[in-house]
Amino acid sequence: MAVITTDVLVEGIRRVDVLEWLSDPEHHARMLAGAFDDVVRTDDTTWALTLDVTPKKRVIGYVFDQMDESHGGRRVLCHTTGKRTSGKLNYSLRTMRPSTNTLITLHTDYDPGGPLGQLYDVLVMREALEQRWRRVLENLNTEIVKDLG
Repeated sequence: MAVITTDVLVEGIRRVDVLEWLSDPEHHARMLAGAFDDVVRTDDTTWALTLDVTPKKRVIGYVFDQMDESHGGRRVLCHTTGKRTSGKLNYSLRTMRPSTNTLITLHTDYDPGGPLGQLYDVLVMREALEQRWRRVLENLNTEIVKDLG
């Protein structure tokens, strides 16, 4: 499994409000827009994300699953599909000081495939995916502040 973890601090908005906002699949469309080379909504909770990397484009399925309050910090569960990108993705939320700040951590683990896929992941895919997931969090921060700030 390959792992990517990145985070963003949302200032001035409480965790409960961020969780509620992030639990709406409509907001995920806004977060994903512009983070990948192409984003196409395929149904209410699913998107096809195009990642243009050498030697060819990859299409990653992004699926919103559910909010999960059984986790102490609260999280929203998603998963990804596609060749060399199938796996779990979640957004974990923690309260930071002051209590009006929320740290959102995006964590994804995905299966790059066999030995060649793992080499491709190390040389090309992981860095490209990490950049895109960072953009998703930047978009999330911008959009949530626009709505709730």
